[in-house]
Amino acid sequence: MRQFNRWTIPLGILVTFAGLALLAYMGFYNRYWGDDWCYNRDFKNLGVWKTVNTYFLTGEQAHRGYSTNRYALTLLSGLFYLPGILGTQILATLIILLWLAGMFWVISNISKMNGAIPKSAILLGSAMLLYFNLYISTQRFQVLYWQAGVHYSFTLITAVFMLGIITSQMAGGRENKFLKVLIAPLAFWGGGLSEIGSVYLLAGITLTLMIFWYLKQKGVDWAVRTFPTIWITFVFLTLAMIVLIVSPSNSRYGDMSAKPTSLLFVPFLSFRYATNFMIQSFKSLPVPHMVLILFFACLSMASRFEQAGTAQVNMRKTTLTALLTLIVVWLLISAIQAPSVRFYSSPPDPRGQSLARFTMLAGLAVIAWLYGQYLSVRLPKKWLHILALTGFLVSIAYTARLIKTNYSELPGFVRRAELWDQRDADIKEAKARGQQLVEVIVIDMYGIGVQDIMRSRDMEKESVVTCGSEYYGVEAIKAISP
Repeated sequence: MRQFNRWTIPLGILVTFAGLALLAYMGFYNRYWGDDWCYNRDFKNLGVWKTVNTYFLTGEQAHRGYSTNRYALTLLSGLFYLPGILGTQILATLIILLWLAGMFWVISNISKMNGAIPKSAILLGSAMLLYFNLYISTQRFQVLYWQAGVHYSFTLITAVFMLGIITSQMAGGRENKFLKVLIAPLAFWGGGLSEIGSVYLLAGITLTLMIFWYLKQKGVDWAVRTFPTIWITFVFLTLAMIVLIVSPSNSRYGDMSAKPTSLLFVPFLSFRYATNFMIQSFKSLPVPHMVLILFFACLSMASRFEQAGTAQVNMRKTTLTALLTLIVVWLLISAIQAPSVRFYSSPPDPRGQSLARFTMLAGLAVIAWLYGQYLSVRLPKKWLHILALTGFLVSIAYTARLIKTNYSELPGFVRRAELWDQRDADIKEAKARGQQLVEVIVIDMYGIGVQDIMRSRDMEKESVVTCGSEYYGVEAIKAISP
């Protein structure tokens, strides 16, 4: 690894961090869109805490323009509302930093248990997985930039930090009582971000609880040591789901015309949609998936240059572990489908499937790593170097190409921000003049996946008042074509 690490690992880190930095930078041209106006209207008029209490509203009052039962999402949006537009601008940067730090922590803990991997390789692997996940996300704009949609990203951030706490206990070392206490509120908060996210987290911790219970019966010391923490996490995630379900504001679902799917059919449809998602992912985006697999296989081989030919790795164990990983991934993706199957008889929308995308990519990275370890003890050292270096450079070159594509999106972000800032100033100026019926130019959000809520309205109807107009304190805002 030392020879491989001299310039290849730093090169990979430079390229992937450039990609992540570009995505973060684009976030500084982000503004309020869609449901943000409805949240911010209440934050401005009621304050953050009273807006969180809209959880208890019923009937017509529960129709606020956002999901009032998602107490954690409301609180999260409120925290980003407090610093104003700056909160929205730094959102993407914070998501990337937290997500990257969480994955680095988890992999570092696992590395302590299964042979030390250089920190630089762990950092590169974490960054590459995150960048590919965001680049081929099922809905990148909503899960990275849209304030009212980032709860799916924060669900995954919660998941990796809970795994970080669990794996730190597995790895042993000095006991950290603060982390043991922290996991309970973290689980309760993460489970309250959304219904899909709650099911996803609870499914993941349930599988973990079953596996660790089995290992605990076998007397595995790290399973015995960690089991109480996993149990606490399971309890608080279950509590979070119950709190979502019993919210009085769920009375708004009484207006739904769709007939819920029978509970007997939910598992079958969920399994089917999960299988379709995994197959379609490969069919629609074969190259990014194959490059990611190639990268992690080569990084795995490179990490064992110094031990090639000595470790005890066999095909049967490798294949069995890979198969178990694939099953866990499939079950988790099936869990993601369940809420939408139940209420809408269909798979989740693209932003909901972002949880499935990350889960699938993480599973593929693990499987590629396993087979990379196997090849590292089967190939002659000379060919191992050549194969790892070639595959690694191909992966980095492809990643650099993706960054170029991302850069082409930057002018659109800049233009939308300019239009938004001008419109914001125009509305405030009109209000200062005493004007209550304001016309603004609609901002084109086509292809982005989120609405400009200030779209055309009939200003003559007094009953038609948008969340945006109430936020600015005018009677009505009508958006006209540019």
